[in-house]
Amino acid sequence: MDGRPLTNEEFWQQLVARNCGRTDPLRHRNKLVLLLAGIAGLRESELTLITIGLFVSSTGELREFVVLPEQITRDGFERPFLMSNPALKDALEQYLSWLRESGIHSHPSKHHLGLDATAPLLVNDKGQPFSMQSRGEGAQSPAAMNKLLDRMIRQAGLADAGVNRLSLVRTAVVEGYRAGMSTTDLMITTGFSAETVSVILAMDVAQYSPLADWFVQRKEVKVKRLEAFKKRRRFMI
Repeated sequence: MDGRPLTNEEFWQQLVARNCGRTDPLRHRNKLVLLLAGIAGLRESELTLITIGLFVSSTGELREFVVLPEQITRDGFERPFLMSNPALKDALEQYLSWLRESGIHSHPSKHHLGLDATAPLLVNDKGQPFSMQSRGEGAQSPAAMNKLLDRMIRQAGLADAGVNRLSLVRTAVVEGYRAGMSTTDLMITTGFSAETVSVILAMDVAQYSPLADWFVQRKEVKVKRLEAFKKRRRFMI
């Protein structure tokens, strides 16, 4: 199932752990990118265009409630999401500390923790903002962010296990539902339709459903029986 939601173990023990090792100088950046995608449900273009000021107030406080402006969202409408997840908040705090220590997006003012509020939040491997690539007729693609996420998925050994970039936002839907969010809440925070939310939740159920397992296992047994029959027939001829 391509683009399936990740299991909890796959997300934390493989995707996050294998891309955020202690010796990796970009571990704080990598972790925040993955958590913003897999917990908050941000898309690649949104990850590219979000600014520091969306997350940090002028007094230096981290915002509990973030509203993505319509200019950067996938559907052209403002979209709110909560930063209440402890792991996500911790990842943001560590990343902002890393920015200040590295002198990235620094600002002479003491506001916004001494960072430039208008600067893109996330930076590439060289400490520069991720770029958007022109696709003609005014369309733009977050090619650089796409490459980063693809690379981290491969690094985690999940690229051949039905996981791709779409899996991250689908994981955010599943985790939000498990945390008690209603379908309406998920529609507001992810921008998905009610039908799409239902389909994503069904995809997750299929991963753990005994009924789904039974059908998959039955198909595997049929394939093995057919292969065994072919081998026996070869010897009989």
